[in-house]
Amino acid sequence: MPVRVSNLVRDRRMIRIPVGEDVIQITYRPGGFTAETEERLREYAADQRGGAALVALLADCLIEWDLLDDDGKNLAPTAENLRRLPTVFLSQVAQAVADDMRPNLASAGSSGAG
Repeated sequence: MPVRVSNLVRDRRMIRIPVGEDVIQITYRPGGFTAETEERLREYAADQRGGAALVALLADCLIEWDLLDDDGKNLAPTAENLRRLPTVFLSQVAQAVADDMRPNLASAGSSGAG
């Protein structure tokens, strides 16, 4: 059965990230990371703009999270809002997303397919 491109980018995954004593629940699209995103990340890295690279990556992938602003309202994970957050936090989120997207090598190694 043929698969539409829209089905590839519709996939959603949820992860939980510890932040201090709290936990943030994040929903992201694995299909949001594309070759186009990768090219932008390389450009930012070449210009030594690590924070901008994190914003580019996360803005393309994040759908929602339960991060609140100081008034207790949900802070949407838009590029504009991401730019205002600490780079160390953005790096933690990006690392958690990358870890979640990585194949589970331990279970693959023990499978019958080998």
